[in-house]
Amino acid sequence: MGSTGLYTNQTMILTGVRAADAGEAIRLLCGKAMENACIEPEFMTAILEREKEFPTGLPTAVPVAIPHIHDGCLRSFFSAAVLREPVAFCSMGDPDETIETRMVFLFGLTDPSCQTDVLKKFCSIFQDEETMGRLQETEDPEELMRELRELLEEYLVTDF
Repeated sequence: MGSTGLYTNQTMILTGVRAADAGEAIRLLCGKAMENACIEPEFMTAILEREKEFPTGLPTAVPVAIPHIHDGCLRSFFSAAVLREPVAFCSMGDPDETIETRMVFLFGLTDPSCQTDVLKKFCSIFQDEETMGRLQETEDPEELMRELRELLEEYLVTDF
């Protein structure tokens, strides 16, 4: 993927997040992406609608959600939140099932053809129970940022 990396910075990596529901968690992360000129307002509307039709909750060792879309994306980006309390996301595999999600990984791509590669990279991380447990327990956003940079390698572009 190299030059089509996902931009992020310290303001887009959050820990100890409180959200009433999946929509609030997504809106919070979209707000951070908007503050960093990564998305247009239509992105938030589109991703909330997409989440209803194609949910992104995954029942991994540490339950996660990976909302993603390309509509309204100005710059490919990545934002993440470690939730203080679990939030219910509908399951990607069965929309009638809910997943009590502990982490949300939001990303947008300017080139939708990169989506499969990005999802494969995330899934390889999600399968490592020890790594995911460590990420979930991280309370310091700087430490979480360091861990994610190490895990995502060339998929992540930062200001550092």
